[in-house]
Amino acid sequence: MKIKYSDFTQATRSRTGTAPFANMADVFDAASGLLATVYPFKRSVRLLGVTLSSLTNDQPSDTTERQPQLDLNL
Repeated sequence: MKIKYSDFTQATRSRTGTAPFANMADVFDAASGLLATVYPFKRSVRLLGVTLSSLTNDQPSDTTERQPQLDLNL
């Protein structure tokens, strides 16, 4: 998680999971846990971002298939 404050300082928080995320609810729970370490904010926030890395697809893939996308329900 990256937090950019209105005074242009920034802070980051990260966590490495022990198992892959299975659904969006797991991602939301992890992000909420990181956010809880800095909320309520003492300064105005201008940007809040969450990054996922080391993503894998445990299903066999066919080179003709499109890569599945995570449904963010936006």
